[in-house]
Amino acid sequence: MVKYIGEFIILLHETGGLMTKKIEICREKPYPLGCYIDYDRTLVVRAVFGPSQKCGITLYPGENSKRDPLTIQLSDSMKRGDIYSARVCDIDGIDDYVSYNYFADDEYFCDPYAKQLYGLETFGQNVPDSAIRAKLDNKALGSTSGHVFDWGKEENSFKPYEDSLIYLLHVRGFTKSPSSGVPQDLRGTFAGIVEKIPYLKSLGVTAVELMPAYEMNEVENPYKNSDRRSIKKPEDESKALYSKDGNISRKKAESLKLNFWGYKKGYYFAPRTAYCVNPGDAENEFKQFIKTMHENGLEVIMQFYFEENESGTLIIDALRFWRCTYHVDGFHLKGSVMPLKLITNEPLFTDVKIWYEYFDCAGIYQGQVPEVRLLADYNDAFLFNARRFLKSDDNCVSDFVKSMEANGNDHGIVNYFCNYEGFRLSDLVTYEHKHNEENGENNKDGTDNNLSWNCGIEGRTRKHDILKLRNKQMKNAMTMLFFAQGTPMIFSGDEFGNSQGGNNNPYCQDNETGWVDWKAMDRNAELLEYVRFLSKLRFSNRILHESAPFKMMDYISCGYPDLSCHGREAWRPDMSGHSHMIGMLFCGLYEKEDKTYDYIYVAFNMHWLPQKLALPKLPAGLKWEILSDTDPAHLKTSGIINKIDTATGKASDQENSVFTELISERSCRIYVSTVDKSYKPKKKTKEKSKKTNDKN
Repeated sequence: MVKYIGEFIILLHETGGLMTKKIEICREKPYPLGCYIDYDRTLVVRAVFGPSQKCGITLYPGENSKRDPLTIQLSDSMKRGDIYSARVCDIDGIDDYVSYNYFADDEYFCDPYAKQLYGLETFGQNVPDSAIRAKLDNKALGSTSGHVFDWGKEENSFKPYEDSLIYLLHVRGFTKSPSSGVPQDLRGTFAGIVEKIPYLKSLGVTAVELMPAYEMNEVENPYKNSDRRSIKKPEDESKALYSKDGNISRKKAESLKLNFWGYKKGYYFAPRTAYCVNPGDAENEFKQFIKTMHENGLEVIMQFYFEENESGTLIIDALRFWRCTYHVDGFHLKGSVMPLKLITNEPLFTDVKIWYEYFDCAGIYQGQVPEVRLLADYNDAFLFNARRFLKSDDNCVSDFVKSMEANGNDHGIVNYFCNYEGFRLSDLVTYEHKHNEENGENNKDGTDNNLSWNCGIEGRTRKHDILKLRNKQMKNAMTMLFFAQGTPMIFSGDEFGNSQGGNNNPYCQDNETGWVDWKAMDRNAELLEYVRFLSKLRFSNRILHESAPFKMMDYISCGYPDLSCHGREAWRPDMSGHSHMIGMLFCGLYEKEDKTYDYIYVAFNMHWLPQKLALPKLPAGLKWEILSDTDPAHLKTSGIINKIDTATGKASDQENSVFTELISERSCRIYVSTVDKSYKPKKKTKEKSKKTNDKN
């Protein structure tokens, strides 16, 4: 502890031994918050303390040191507002101290501004607050990660939203399963993701979004003193009542849960040590992870969850820190209250992607259109509309088309069929009801609004027809996702049918339920290849991933709008409540380069019966050709229907005919324009003779 004598103090070790040497302590500027040993070997402390009788810091020596922990109490003279800021000089053997904790009265807690923590290296281990300590950076020894890491010639990895494919994953769950094929010591770590870089690039992925990967104690303990959401522990536990599976008893039967997903308050300036191969060097290991991802052309977007009562200063400080220190490419902000104005006006973030549920871009940009779209709406709009259309609900085709067209001039739109909450894609076509019994909440957790259809049987089955239909529905979903104008996001494993057994809320499942099952890749190899096909098709044709909304009109006078919708009759889409099909024609003539086809037509028939769809007439010399069909039957074409000339009563010629197709039930078919080798242009004999006579 510390006793104050004027501007000097007499320092006492916790063991009670008196030091004869006086040390000086003086006020320090309050920002930036944190604690470190400065170049002149003085200790700088800047921390926020709530109401308390006494507060201060305890320094802990390294394992090989013979020194005892050192406790320093801070006086109110060092206080400005709720911030205590001090510089402590002449601490004997200060280089021996490697970690620290703050205390307020009898409660010890870790510095929320700590850059690395000790004590949370083992995932799922319940650690008391007093055992979680912050690394004490020593600038005099050059032991901070900023002194030792070489970023090399780092290139800008920024990808515009229109050129992006996002892959959302949980760091541990992505490669923890032995089926991942990742070496055992790398499973469930940042290095495990690096092992999968070739796979990610084979999908066309440009950005990896990480579920919370900042430091935290994932064990949910309701009685932890430092948790703001903690509940008061009963004074007499013998009188307490407990509930489990609907039964009331006096016996505490439930065990502590893991927050596997990590959407909770954490230490926002430190990378997750449990996700590191070498937790003691977490800072450099995470930097190497970012560097390797950038070298392979992959962006890294970090998810951050903040409680509604979190300080706006801490939020902006944390985001600045991760951008400057770790070079992350963007942030997905989670939480009901967020200082969006402060974040979007931050000069440091003029080349950083920011995602949130919704942005008021008109207010942010004051009617101006930014040169580069940095903000993106990240919500369930596409999910709800596309799922309803997929399962053949009434009154949804109009909303589905709006979601397919949705794009922004001043912001991006992230589309997804499945997110971490809710069913996986495989479960979406396998279950109509959630099966969350393993979560221990009597199946009451998780949403009941899954908008799912089990294709005829609930759960697993061996029936070939059901399995074929489910596979087709997953392909249909992916077709919708990749043909929508917004930026597509895939949740890890959905591309090859990974299942969570019908659990739509596996937030506490650090097991096979919450991990990606890579064996599903072999079972659903056809689905995986189809996703790769869709990704290649999208990014090899600019018209399928535009940077601005479609105008839905023929503004270059080519005879076709940039995007048009069709139904049983060309140019006449059926948007009625009972409609379950739509055809969409993308005209590649609006792009001079970055295209494979001039015309791409996708037919969506989510009706339970085969339906006829009309394809618009192509320019002379071109014909429609089927590129892919999610139904393996490939129903034969209906043929060419010739229009009847009302004046003559005769059928019109082939050039003015309408081409119709019979589309299988619940299927998507993609057409592209190709050269019609059988086409023979008409001879304009009459016009030629007239011109000849005029010359004569």
